[in-house]
Amino acid sequence: MVCSVLGLLAMGELVMNVSRRTLLFGAPLVLLAPRRLYAQPVLEREHRPAIDSPTLSEDPSAVPLRVSVSHPMEPNHFIRSIEIRLDNDPVPYKGKFFFTPANGQAAIAFSMRSGAGGLLKVTAECSRHGRFISTKETRVADGGCAGPPDTTRDRLGNPRIRLPEAIRIGDIVQVRAKVDHNSYTGLVLKSGKYVREAPEFYIKQMLVFLDDQQVSEFQMTSAVSANPLIRFPLQVIRSGTLRVVFTNSEGQRWEAAQRIQV
Repeated sequence: MVCSVLGLLAMGELVMNVSRRTLLFGAPLVLLAPRRLYAQPVLEREHRPAIDSPTLSEDPSAVPLRVSVSHPMEPNHFIRSIEIRLDNDPVPYKGKFFFTPANGQAAIAFSMRSGAGGLLKVTAECSRHGRFISTKETRVADGGCAGPPDTTRDRLGNPRIRLPEAIRIGDIVQVRAKVDHNSYTGLVLKSGKYVREAPEFYIKQMLVFLDDQQVSEFQMTSAVSANPLIRFPLQVIRSGTLRVVFTNSEGQRWEAAQRIQV
């Protein structure tokens, strides 16, 4: 009888010890589990590109598009690039846009050509966490990537920059950069097929500098509309001269500059 009682007491002590260990060591596991469960959605939300474009565009030669990523732009953790594709199009590659922390935000807006529409795919690359992809279905009228080339060359250039009137240190402002330039793919639509009849002619690159510091590099294709207007962010941390350099597919260059005084 005594042995039975002692056995029950020992078993009770063992259960209590296990319970104590569960309370001491199990509770943190319960607390940590939700963090693991929510870490991935938060990571996705901070890195996934937001696509702002019409679901149906009536003008296939100038489909408005804005892409942004809600992510900090810190020196050791920022969105390095945004790449845009529409694989159904005759010119599927719409451009790759490189950013630095000096932008303050990763965002780009311009008008693009689309010959067929389809699934627009945007890839953002984080300097620490790799690539994240968003997609959006878009529909357009036919023919946005075709048409006879405009060979007029007497109205090229005239680059300009537009900034907000009031700028304070720390502001992330939207810069509007524009250049007069034809844009054609060299493709024509014959019997339902795209056929090349001329070389491409377009603005190929746009470089952005604050004084001698390179802020951004935008690599474009003939899928960018004529007379491109490019909108992008800049974080103003000091006074300086903002410069934008356009280069076309034949190597011609045009530069615009504007003083930022804060």
